[in-house]
Amino acid sequence: MNEQEQLEQLMHGELRKLPELRAPETLVHRVMLAVHAKERQPWWQRPWLTWPRPAQLISSALFAATVAALIYFGAQAWQVAGFGNPLDKIWLWIVSLAPLWNWLVALVNAVALVWQKGGQLYLFIGLGVAATMYLLCVATGTACYRLAFNRR
Repeated sequence: MNEQEQLEQLMHGELRKLPELRAPETLVHRVMLAVHAKERQPWWQRPWLTWPRPAQLISSALFAATVAALIYFGAQAWQVAGFGNPLDKIWLWIVSLAPLWNWLVALVNAVALVWQKGGQLYLFIGLGVAATMYLLCVATGTACYRLAFNRR
């Protein structure tokens, strides 16, 4: 046993000899009062996740309506002020994603066609090949990372 372990054992033994400390009675009473006060709070003063489900749904709907109204009337205010409508820029950005959406629809249609015409076997084989390729890429990346950052 080294010197530090002996010191730790000695300290541990001395600490065990000390009497147990008790909390003051007033502290226990105050803690219990605080716990009971929390339990008696009305539901709207508690955390939102503990609210009744209908109240959560109504508050969510009101929040969504408030955000939508702020966006709509804020955009109208910008347009009246002569700055232009900021929603137009957002709409242009969304419209620019149309090729991505078309590609995704074509991919889903191709998978549905393979499923319908070729059966499940070819689809499962393709998914298995894709999963294997993904795992091989992850393994290769891990090996390259370990090789690059190996500390010897």
